Amino acid sequence: MISKENVILSNKKALVACDLFLPLRLYHLPKWLQEDLKIAFPNVEIIPVNTPDSPLTTSDATIYWGNRITPEIIQNMPKLEWIHFGSVGVNRVNIDEVSKRGILITSSKGLVVSSMVTSAIAFMTNLARGMHYNQILRNKKDMDRNSFDNYFDQIHELAGEHCLIVGFGDVGKKLAKVCKALEMNVSVIGKSIKKHDSVDNFFTLEKIATAVSNADYVINLLPLNNETEQVFTQKVFEKMKFSAFFINIGRGETVDEDALIVALKNKNITGAGLDVFAQEPLTSSSPLWNMENVILSPHVAGLSKGYWDRQAKLFMYNLKHYLEKDSNSMNNIIDMKFNSVLE
Repeated sequence: MISKENVILSNKKALVACDLFLPLRLYHLPKWLQEDLKIAFPNVEIIPVNTPDSPLTTSDATIYWGNRITPEIIQNMPKLEWIHFGSVGVNRVNIDEVSKRGILITSSKGLVVSSMVTSAIAFMTNLARGMHYNQILRNKKDMDRNSFDNYFDQIHELAGEHCLIVGFGDVGKKLAKVCKALEMNVSVIGKSIKKHDSVDNFFTLEKIATAVSNADYVINLLPLNNETEQVFTQKVFEKMKFSAFFINIGRGETVDEDALIVALKNKNITGAGLDVFAQEPLTSSSPLWNMENVILSPHVAGLSKGYWDRQAKLFMYNLKHYLEKDSNSMNNIIDMKFNSVLE
């Protein structure tokens, strides 16, 4: 909660259509933030939309704040000037109308960088050290060195091993630094080949089959767009080392999930850590549930208890500059343009 002496204070008027009134805490505007917004911006009204208990939209809003906007909503908001995503991805609004109408797009990608990096490292270390196998043995109440010896050849270190980061935006850049600090060899797939202190080798996306061939850990951070949909194909998984791990904290639709399942079943790769899936939540019939060499999590790689504190600062900062509406202030809005994670 912000202190009253630090509030931004603006008397300008605005109507914000907000879909952040769902049961999950990540998607529910905290009471304290609603109160802080009233204090700092007394003439800014927030209207719940696009939830089970609210209308789909409101035609008078100039701002949309949330994660669930659709082309239909945009078309039904003729006064819309700014869309702010509480999430990282902005693919829901990648349509001609947004560009034609000059609607500002901001995301919250900077707020989840540390969380995403921590999740990537958690998957890597747990897979490398066989923590998922420990859990299997624990469930059997048969956890000793003799039992664990079966997994001897599947236990890795990080130092000296090769990590391929697919997608080199904010998360990829920080992850590369962490991996380099752990004495790993770091390769990257990005939009262009350029020098970076923490990166040993650069590849572009069309070279993905070559890039994965020498990696012990392939970490997918890709956003979803026409270029990245199902870019992880059967051919790509077949090019990976049989001892390699695949980690996906990007988008499920960037992976041919059937091909991944075949690669895991056939032991073309040793294991996987998956936070996202082609269909979410993961269907009960998916073979992934029963695979001992797979760690699953429910699309929470960016989750952190500090999210709303950071979201409050970002949105209120941007809102202040939006309300001032002069060119200098508009240039100060954070993340004004579409920013691809694949940089």
